Amino acid sequence: MSVLSKSVYVFSAIDAFVTAFVAYISFAIIAPTPKSLLAIIFIMTAVMLIMLNAKGFYQPRIYGFKDIYKLFEGIVIACFLSGVFMIPILHGYAAVLLLYDIGLIFIAILLSRTVYALYKRFVKPVKNILIVGAGQDGKFIAEEIQSRPELGMKVVGFLDDNMNTIEEEDSTIPILGLTYDSEAVIKDNNVDIVIIAVKSRMDSNILTDLAKGIPLGVKVWRMPTFYAHIAKKLFISKMSVNWLFYDYVKPKHIMYSHIKRILDKLAALSILILTLPITLIAMLGIKISDFGPVFYTQTRIGKFGKPFKMVKFRTMYQDKVDESFDDDLVEVGHDDKRVMTFCKWIRKFHVDDIPQMLNILKGEMSLIGPRPVREDVYDENRDNISYWECRNWVRPGWTGWQQVNVNDPIPEERLRYDLYYVKHRTLIWDIVIFFQYLAKLLSGKCR
Repeated sequence: MSVLSKSVYVFSAIDAFVTAFVAYISFAIIAPTPKSLLAIIFIMTAVMLIMLNAKGFYQPRIYGFKDIYKLFEGIVIACFLSGVFMIPILHGYAAVLLLYDIGLIFIAILLSRTVYALYKRFVKPVKNILIVGAGQDGKFIAEEIQSRPELGMKVVGFLDDNMNTIEEEDSTIPILGLTYDSEAVIKDNNVDIVIIAVKSRMDSNILTDLAKGIPLGVKVWRMPTFYAHIAKKLFISKMSVNWLFYDYVKPKHIMYSHIKRILDKLAALSILILTLPITLIAMLGIKISDFGPVFYTQTRIGKFGKPFKMVKFRTMYQDKVDESFDDDLVEVGHDDKRVMTFCKWIRKFHVDDIPQMLNILKGEMSLIGPRPVREDVYDENRDNISYWECRNWVRPGWTGWQQVNVNDPIPEERLRYDLYYVKHRTLIWDIVIFFQYLAKLLSGKCR
């Protein structure tokens, strides 16, 4: 199953091509060397993709007129940041040419988005969905589909053999018949997708009815699989979580783990080097704020429940916070008196998390993975939430899939995102998550 929609790949490729092409025709003549030109193209393309991602242009969505301004704003900011990086290469020439580039890139990307919006509205057909099972799970997935109009899907109705369910039906979506009616219902409603949302095991008669009634070409999904496909998180139940074990022990994940470990170390070293000036400023500011320790350590739970000491920059006055405080779980307001004045910007842009690169180098954490929690939180959630310990089958992460989607989830919601990551993790997706987090970080949207 793809963890990203096809439109994400298409738009990313179009935007990358447009930006790279415009950068090439703008700077080919004045770039000192071919290597400098390649560096300019790479900088502009990377910054553009990160900024447009931060503006939400790589998520399934319905475009409106307000997005025109957001697109222009994102392109302006991306070109400005690119110019800052290119000053050592081009000196003062970059500013004039980048103004020219803003217009070209904006027109080209706006045109591509307009064509897509028109195609989706007037050409691309709506997919009709039939749900087998009008119980709790069936109604849940129907509501999820209805709440996501950007998917271009319509629930035409249910099939259900439980007469009690039919009699007590209170949904706005009709029950169209029994399972042996599936052939006629699918034909009459031009059904494209059938979702099986039956909790109990179906007997052979029901399965035979469906086998006869579902023609070739109609896609069939199990409800938890389809939910994960559209929501990008798991539906926590025995039906879905049991998949984790079989995916976890696949040989491809063994190779993935070895390669990821190497890349984690390289990334951690690179981040420590690139952020060294910011780190030195942060350390100095923290030290002179109250002359206390620069670092703050706390015991967290790692892979397979093994505890470790996670290190962060201390951002609160040392006499106003205790060991049980967990700012990964507790929201801290901008005006919280426990936070040192100098450290407010450190918290806003998560500079206090940079020392966790040391945890990554030691093998206690990974760059991408579920965020580690305190031991008491782990024990409490393990006792009260099914499959909580499954999120610790992989190393905890500096950031992760949950962080790029929601800031303050309840534990059950956090688990849905974390287990989705455990199931679908790949090196390419890790890279995508990292840049999505970086975009969210630079936009100031991280808590």
